Amino acid sequence: MGLFSRNNKIEKPEVLLELRSPSCPITAVVEQDNRTAYFYLFGDNEDFGMKSCWIRNLTEAPEKIETKLMEKGVPPMLTKEFCKFPKGQEALSSDNLEIVWLEEGDGAVLLENGEILCAIPSWGGDGGFYGYSRDCNGAGDFAWELSADNEMRKRIECAIDFLEAWDKEPNPFQLVQPEILNYYDEIFGKSEKYFAIDGPEGPPKGLYVFEGKEKTVFATVAVSLRPQPKVEMYCENPNEVNRIELGVILKSGMTNEQVNDVAGLVSGITMIPWDYITFLAEGHTVEFQTSISEKFKYAVLTNKLKVLPQMNLTSYAKSNISFLWIVPVSERELEVMKESGSQAVLSKLDSIGEEIFNLERNEVV
Repeated sequence: MGLFSRNNKIEKPEVLLELRSPSCPITAVVEQDNRTAYFYLFGDNEDFGMKSCWIRNLTEAPEKIETKLMEKGVPPMLTKEFCKFPKGQEALSSDNLEIVWLEEGDGAVLLENGEILCAIPSWGGDGGFYGYSRDCNGAGDFAWELSADNEMRKRIECAIDFLEAWDKEPNPFQLVQPEILNYYDEIFGKSEKYFAIDGPEGPPKGLYVFEGKEKTVFATVAVSLRPQPKVEMYCENPNEVNRIELGVILKSGMTNEQVNDVAGLVSGITMIPWDYITFLAEGHTVEFQTSISEKFKYAVLTNKLKVLPQMNLTSYAKSNISFLWIVPVSERELEVMKESGSQAVLSKLDSIGEEIFNLERNEVV
C-alpha cells in the first residue's frame, strides 16, 4: 500500500536497473516511484553504507524540502529552486538506461541513451554532497549540477573507454603484461614461475616469481590497470599514488609450498583496496602471516629503504605506477609504528640492509 502526501498517493518505488561493481562490494540501483527517481549505491561494508543521488522529478517540484516524507523513508523530490524542469519530466524507462562503473569501482554513472544523467563519485555522501545530476541547477539538496565543464565528465569518458578497451584485441592486460614482465626479467633475471592471481571479477593480474641463489623475488603484474579507490579524498595529487604494483623479497631456500604460500599472501594483499574500498600507500601496514615465520606476521609497505630495488615502471593512463615493497615486521615493530609512525621503524630496518629479507632476523625494536 502506498503512502499519501497532501494530494497524491505515493507508490512504492520500482527498481529499474541494478548492477554489481566489477571490483568492489557495492551494488548500483536505479529506483523510481510516481513522483521522483533516484540513483543509489549500496555497500556490503558498513563503512560504505548507502549513497543516493536525485535523478529527476516526475511531477511538479515542491517549494520546500519534503521533510515529513523523508522522516517516513520516502525519497524526496528536489525543490523547484534547483530543478531545470520544475514542472517534472517523463518517467525513466529501463530500456534506455545503462550503469557504468568508474575505473576505481567505488563510483558509478547512470546513462540514458548514452547521455550522462547522474553520477556518484567516491566522495559522494560527504560534506552535504550527494552526486551530480544533469537535470539539477546549482548545488541542490540531493544533487549538484553536472555542468558542461565539470571534470567529472572526463572521468566518465575514461571509464567508458576503459570498459570498451576490454572488447578489443589486444586488450589492456595483453598490452601491459609483457611490458612489465620484460622489465622484471631485466631487473631480477628471467623467471620460470608465474601465477595468475585474478580475482573472481575485475581485470586479470599476475605474479612474477624469480628464485635466485640468495633471494626470491615476488612482484605483481598489472594490478596497476585499475586505480585504487578513495585516493583523491586524501591526496592532493592522486595520479602520483593511485596505481600500484607490489613486491616482496625473501631469503632463498623456501620449499615449493612456502613459495606458493607467499604467492597467495601477495595475491590477497592486492585485493585489499577494492575489497575494503580503501587504498595502499607508502608506510601502510598489512597482515603477512606465512608458514615460514611465526615472528614476522605483519608487513609495512615501502619503497624508501636503500637496500630495496628502486622500480621505475612506465606510467599508465596518465598516472604514475607506485611500486611498494612488502617488508615483513614483527608484532612489536608494528606496535612501535602505530605509536610513533612507520618512519621510526623504517629507519632502523634501513640500517640492517639485506637482513630485512631474512625471516629469522632479530627485531629492530
